[in-house]
Amino acid sequence: MMRVATIQELREKLDGISVARAGSDGVLKTGWPAVDEAIGGGLLEGGLHEWIGVASPNQDRSVSGGDQRRQSRTWSPPLCVLVHLAWQSLLASSHLRWTVWVGQRCFPYPSVMVKDRGTDRRLLDRSLFIMPRNAEGRLWAADIALRSPAVGAVVVDGNTFSMAATRRMQLLAKEHRTLALAVRPTWEQGELSAAHSRWHISWRAVLNTTRQAAHRPQWSLRLLRYKGQPPKRGFDQWVLEWDSGAGALNLFTEVAHSTRATKNTQRHAPREPRGHFRSQPTSQTA
Repeated sequence: MMRVATIQELREKLDGISVARAGSDGVLKTGWPAVDEAIGGGLLEGGLHEWIGVASPNQDRSVSGGDQRRQSRTWSPPLCVLVHLAWQSLLASSHLRWTVWVGQRCFPYPSVMVKDRGTDRRLLDRSLFIMPRNAEGRLWAADIALRSPAVGAVVVDGNTFSMAATRRMQLLAKEHRTLALAVRPTWEQGELSAAHSRWHISWRAVLNTTRQAAHRPQWSLRLLRYKGQPPKRGFDQWVLEWDSGAGALNLFTEVAHSTRATKNTQRHAPREPRGHFRSQPTSQTA
Protein backbone atom coordinates (compact mmCIF):
# COMPACT_ATOMS: atom_id res chain seq x y z
CA MET A 1 0.00 0.00 0.00
CA MET A 2 1.27 3.48 -0.87
CA ARG A 3 0.27 6.95 0.25
CA VAL A 4 0.67 10.21 -1.61
CA ALA A 5 0.10 13.81 -0.57
CA THR A 6 -0.19 15.64 -3.91
CA ILE A 7 -1.13 15.02 -7.53
CA GLN A 8 2.49 15.64 -8.52
CA GLU A 9 3.68 13.04 -6.04
CA LEU A 10 1.14 10.61 -7.45
CA ARG A 11 2.57 11.10 -10.93
CA GLU A 12 6.12 10.63 -9.68
CA LYS A 13 5.23 7.47 -7.73
CA LEU A 14 3.55 5.87 -10.73
CA ASP A 15 6.41 6.85 -13.03
CA GLY A 16 8.82 5.25 -10.60
CA ILE A 17 7.09 1.87 -10.66
CA SER A 18 6.10 1.78 -14.32
CA VAL A 19 6.49 -1.51 -16.18
CA ALA A 20 5.93 -2.51 -19.78
CA ARG A 21 2.24 -2.87 -20.46
CA ALA A 22 1.43 -6.49 -21.21
CA GLY A 23 -1.01 -7.57 -23.85
CA SER A 24 -4.30 -9.24 -22.92
CA ASP A 25 -7.29 -10.86 -24.54
CA GLY A 26 -9.24 -7.67 -23.86
CA VAL A 27 -11.70 -8.91 -21.25
CA LEU A 28 -11.60 -9.60 -17.54
CA LYS A 29 -13.61 -12.56 -16.33
CA THR A 30 -15.82 -11.48 -13.43
CA GLY A 31 -15.74 -14.91 -11.80
CA TRP A 32 -19.51 -15.14 -12.23
CA PRO A 33 -20.01 -17.52 -15.21
CA ALA A 34 -23.60 -16.53 -15.99
CA VAL A 35 -22.65 -12.85 -15.98
CA ASP A 36 -19.62 -13.42 -18.21
CA GLU A 37 -21.75 -15.38 -20.67
CA ALA A 38 -24.30 -12.56 -20.87
CA ILE A 39 -21.67 -9.92 -21.70
CA GLY A 40 -19.56 -11.86 -24.17
CA GLY A 41 -16.90 -13.33 -21.88
CA GLY A 42 -16.23 -10.66 -19.27
CA LEU A 43 -15.77 -6.95 -18.63
CA LEU A 44 -13.94 -5.04 -21.34
CA GLU A 45 -10.58 -4.16 -19.78
CA GLY A 46 -10.24 -1.01 -21.86
CA GLY A 47 -13.45 0.54 -20.66
CA LEU A 48 -15.30 2.37 -17.89
CA HIS A 49 -17.87 0.35 -15.97
CA GLU A 50 -20.29 2.13 -13.62
CA TRP A 51 -21.85 0.53 -10.55
CA ILE A 52 -24.93 2.32 -9.24
CA GLY A 53 -26.10 1.82 -5.64
CA VAL A 54 -26.55 0.94 -2.87
CA ALA A 55 -29.03 3.20 -1.06
CA SER A 56 -28.76 2.93 2.70
CA PRO A 57 -31.30 0.49 4.22
CA ASN A 58 -32.31 3.35 6.54
CA GLN A 59 -32.87 5.82 3.73
CA ASP A 60 -36.46 6.91 3.29
CA ARG A 61 -37.52 5.55 -0.10
CA SER A 62 -40.53 7.85 -0.21
CA VAL A 63 -38.51 11.05 -0.62
CA SER A 64 -38.25 12.69 -4.03
CA GLY A 65 -35.13 13.44 -6.06
CA GLY A 66 -34.33 16.82 -4.51
CA ASP A 67 -34.64 15.49 -0.97
CA GLN A 68 -32.67 12.37 -1.88
CA ARG A 69 -29.72 14.51 -2.90
CA ARG A 70 -29.66 16.00 0.60
CA GLN A 71 -29.45 12.45 1.97
CA SER A 72 -26.34 11.66 -0.10
CA ARG A 73 -24.23 10.94 2.98
CA THR A 74 -26.30 7.81 3.61
CA TRP A 75 -25.27 6.33 0.27
CA SER A 76 -23.18 3.16 0.58
CA PRO A 77 -21.27 2.10 -2.55
CA PRO A 78 -21.18 -1.66 -3.37
CA LEU A 79 -17.66 -2.12 -2.06
CA CYS A 80 -17.91 -5.91 -2.08
CA VAL A 81 -18.28 -5.81 -5.87
CA LEU A 82 -15.33 -3.45 -6.27
CA VAL A 83 -13.04 -5.57 -4.08
CA HIS A 84 -14.09 -8.73 -5.92
CA LEU A 85 -13.30 -7.24 -9.32
CA ALA A 86 -10.03 -5.74 -8.09
CA TRP A 87 -8.99 -9.22 -6.94
CA GLN A 88 -9.97 -10.64 -10.34
CA SER A 89 -7.82 -8.04 -12.07
CA LEU A 90 -4.82 -8.72 -9.82
CA LEU A 91 -4.98 -12.50 -10.14
CA ALA A 92 -5.53 -12.42 -13.91
CA SER A 93 -2.47 -10.28 -14.57
CA SER A 94 0.86 -11.86 -15.44
CA HIS A 95 2.49 -8.76 -13.94
CA LEU A 96 1.84 -7.52 -10.42
CA ARG A 97 0.02 -4.34 -11.35
CA TRP A 98 -1.45 -1.79 -9.00
CA THR A 99 -5.05 -0.98 -8.16
CA VAL A 100 -5.65 2.73 -7.56
CA TRP A 101 -8.58 3.68 -5.30
CA VAL A 102 -9.68 7.30 -5.80
CA GLY A 103 -12.01 8.89 -3.25
CA GLN A 104 -12.46 7.92 0.39
CA ARG A 105 -16.04 6.77 -0.20
CA CYS A 106 -14.82 3.77 -2.18
CA PHE A 107 -12.08 2.69 0.26
CA PRO A 108 -12.75 -0.87 1.53
CA TYR A 109 -11.58 -2.26 4.85
CA PRO A 110 -8.04 -3.69 4.62
CA SER A 111 -9.23 -7.02 6.02
CA VAL A 112 -11.09 -7.92 2.81
CA MET A 113 -7.97 -7.14 0.76
CA VAL A 114 -5.68 -9.72 2.38
CA LYS A 115 -7.87 -12.83 2.25
CA ASP A 116 -6.24 -16.07 1.10
CA ARG A 117 -6.80 -16.59 -2.63
CA GLY A 118 -4.50 -19.58 -2.97
CA THR A 119 -1.63 -17.28 -3.89
CA ASP A 120 0.94 -15.10 -2.21
CA ARG A 121 -0.54 -12.02 -3.84
CA ARG A 122 -2.32 -9.58 -1.56
CA LEU A 123 -4.51 -6.86 -2.98
CA LEU A 124 -3.62 -4.51 -0.14
CA ASP A 125 0.09 -4.73 -0.98
CA ARG A 126 -0.68 -3.61 -4.52
CA SER A 127 -3.13 -0.81 -3.74
CA LEU A 128 -2.67 2.95 -3.83
CA PHE A 129 -5.23 5.11 -2.03
CA ILE A 130 -5.89 8.70 -3.14
CA MET A 131 -8.24 11.06 -1.31
CA PRO A 132 -8.89 14.20 -3.43
CA ARG A 133 -10.87 17.13 -2.05
CA ASN A 134 -13.59 17.25 -4.73
CA ALA A 135 -14.98 15.72 -7.93
CA GLU A 136 -12.47 17.60 -10.09
CA GLY A 137 -9.60 16.19 -8.03
CA ARG A 138 -11.00 12.67 -8.27
CA LEU A 139 -11.22 12.94 -12.05
CA TRP A 140 -7.70 14.33 -12.30
CA ALA A 141 -6.25 11.55 -10.11
CA ALA A 142 -8.10 8.89 -12.13
CA ASP A 143 -6.78 10.48 -15.33
CA ILE A 144 -3.16 10.14 -14.17
CA ALA A 145 -3.67 6.57 -12.93
CA LEU A 146 -5.29 5.40 -16.18
CA ARG A 147 -2.29 6.64 -18.16
CA SER A 148 0.21 4.59 -16.14
CA PRO A 149 1.27 1.14 -17.43
CA ALA A 150 1.90 0.16 -13.79
CA VAL A 151 -1.85 0.28 -13.08
CA GLY A 152 -4.19 -2.61 -13.81
CA ALA A 153 -7.41 -1.15 -12.42
CA VAL A 154 -8.70 2.23 -11.28
CA VAL A 155 -11.62 2.41 -8.83
CA VAL A 156 -13.11 5.88 -8.43
CA ASP A 157 -15.94 7.58 -6.57
CA GLY A 158 -17.90 8.90 -9.58
CA ASN A 159 -20.44 10.85 -7.54
CA THR A 160 -21.46 14.05 -9.45
CA PHE A 161 -19.34 13.16 -12.51
CA SER A 162 -20.63 14.87 -15.66
CA MET A 163 -21.06 13.32 -19.10
CA ALA A 164 -17.78 14.96 -20.13
CA ALA A 165 -15.99 13.39 -17.14
CA THR A 166 -17.24 9.89 -17.98
CA ARG A 167 -16.29 10.36 -21.63
CA ARG A 168 -12.80 11.36 -20.59
CA MET A 169 -12.42 8.25 -18.42
CA GLN A 170 -13.88 5.97 -21.08
CA LEU A 171 -11.49 7.27 -23.75
CA LEU A 172 -8.45 6.98 -21.45
CA ALA A 173 -9.41 3.46 -20.35
CA LYS A 174 -9.80 2.41 -23.98
CA GLU A 175 -6.56 4.05 -25.11
CA HIS A 176 -4.46 2.56 -22.31
CA ARG A 177 -6.34 -0.76 -22.01
CA THR A 178 -6.97 -0.29 -18.31
CA LEU A 179 -10.00 -1.39 -16.31
CA ALA A 180 -11.92 1.58 -14.86
CA LEU A 181 -14.63 1.09 -12.25
CA ALA A 182 -16.79 3.97 -11.00
CA VAL A 183 -19.40 3.94 -8.25
CA ARG A 184 -22.35 6.33 -8.28
CA PRO A 185 -25.39 6.88 -6.01
CA THR A 186 -28.79 5.55 -7.00
CA TRP A 187 -30.22 8.99 -7.81
CA GLU A 188 -27.63 9.44 -10.57
CA GLN A 189 -28.89 6.48 -12.56
CA GLY A 190 -30.71 8.86 -14.89
CA GLU A 191 -27.61 10.97 -15.57
CA LEU A 192 -26.02 10.69 -19.02
CA SER A 193 -22.83 8.64 -19.08
CA ALA A 194 -20.32 7.45 -21.68
CA ALA A 195 -19.47 4.32 -19.66
CA HIS A 196 -19.07 1.09 -21.60
CA SER A 197 -21.39 -0.64 -19.15
CA ARG A 198 -23.72 0.35 -16.31
CA TRP A 199 -24.90 -1.88 -13.48
CA HIS A 200 -27.38 -1.47 -10.64
CA ILE A 201 -26.87 -3.03 -7.21
CA SER A 202 -29.65 -3.34 -4.62
CA TRP A 203 -30.20 -5.12 -1.34
CA ARG A 204 -31.94 -8.49 -1.48
CA ALA A 205 -34.02 -9.97 1.28
CA VAL A 206 -32.64 -13.08 2.97
CA LEU A 207 -35.53 -15.01 4.50
CA ASN A 208 -33.19 -17.25 6.52
CA THR A 209 -32.53 -15.34 9.76
CA THR A 210 -29.97 -17.74 11.24
CA ARG A 211 -26.55 -16.54 12.32
CA GLN A 212 -25.01 -18.23 9.29
CA ALA A 213 -27.29 -16.24 6.96
CA ALA A 214 -26.17 -13.02 8.64
CA HIS A 215 -22.66 -13.74 7.35
CA ARG A 216 -23.95 -14.44 3.82
CA PRO A 217 -25.84 -11.27 2.78
CA GLN A 218 -27.13 -11.05 -0.77
CA TRP A 219 -27.42 -8.37 -3.41
CA SER A 220 -29.34 -8.20 -6.68
CA LEU A 221 -27.13 -7.31 -9.65
CA ARG A 222 -28.85 -5.91 -12.74
CA LEU A 223 -27.22 -5.06 -16.07
CA LEU A 224 -28.55 -1.74 -17.34
CA ARG A 225 -26.36 -1.36 -20.43
CA TYR A 226 -23.42 -3.02 -22.14
CA LYS A 227 -22.28 -1.44 -25.41
CA GLY A 228 -22.41 -3.86 -28.31
CA GLN A 229 -24.15 -6.47 -26.17
CA PRO A 230 -27.82 -5.56 -25.48
CA PRO A 231 -29.01 -7.32 -22.30
CA LYS A 232 -31.59 -10.02 -22.93
CA ARG A 233 -34.62 -10.14 -20.70
CA GLY A 234 -34.23 -12.97 -18.21
CA PHE A 235 -30.43 -12.88 -18.60
CA ASP A 236 -29.73 -9.44 -17.16
CA GLN A 237 -30.23 -9.97 -13.42
CA TRP A 238 -28.46 -12.16 -10.89
CA VAL A 239 -28.00 -12.68 -7.16
CA LEU A 240 -24.59 -12.28 -5.51
CA GLU A 241 -23.84 -13.72 -2.08
CA TRP A 242 -21.00 -12.70 0.21
CA ASP A 243 -19.17 -15.48 2.03
CA SER A 244 -17.54 -13.73 4.99
CA GLY A 245 -15.51 -16.81 5.92
CA ALA A 246 -13.84 -17.08 2.54
CA GLY A 247 -13.94 -13.34 1.87
CA ALA A 248 -15.52 -14.02 -1.53
CA LEU A 249 -18.49 -12.73 -3.51
CA ASN A 250 -20.16 -15.59 -5.36
CA LEU A 251 -22.95 -15.95 -7.88
CA PHE A 252 -25.92 -17.38 -5.98
CA THR A 253 -28.67 -17.88 -8.56
CA GLU A 254 -30.49 -16.09 -11.34
CA VAL A 255 -33.30 -13.85 -10.20
CA ALA A 256 -36.78 -14.15 -11.62
CA HIS A 257 -38.42 -10.87 -12.55
CA SER A 258 -41.21 -10.94 -9.98
CA THR A 259 -43.07 -8.20 -8.19
CA ARG A 260 -43.17 -10.26 -5.02
CA ALA A 261 -39.38 -10.57 -4.87
CA THR A 262 -39.03 -6.81 -5.32
CA LYS A 263 -41.47 -6.09 -2.49
CA ASN A 264 -39.70 -8.51 -0.17
CA THR A 265 -36.35 -6.87 -0.93
CA GLN A 266 -37.70 -3.45 -0.01
CA ARG A 267 -39.44 -4.65 3.13
CA HIS A 268 -36.57 -6.69 4.58
CA ALA A 269 -33.42 -4.85 3.54
CA PRO A 270 -30.47 -6.38 5.44
CA ARG A 271 -27.58 -4.56 6.96
CA GLU A 272 -24.39 -4.33 4.95
CA PRO A 273 -21.56 -6.37 6.49
CA ARG A 274 -18.97 -4.31 8.32
CA GLY A 275 -16.22 -5.19 5.89
CA HIS A 276 -17.98 -3.39 3.04
CA PHE A 277 -18.35 0.06 4.54
CA ARG A 278 -15.55 2.42 3.68
CA SER A 279 -12.67 2.41 6.11
CA GLN A 280 -11.14 5.32 7.93
CA PRO A 281 -8.84 7.45 5.74
CA THR A 282 -5.74 5.49 4.78
CA SER A 283 -4.05 8.19 2.74
CA GLN A 284 -3.43 11.88 2.81
CA THR A 285 -5.29 14.32 0.61
CA ALA A 286 -4.12 14.49 -2.97
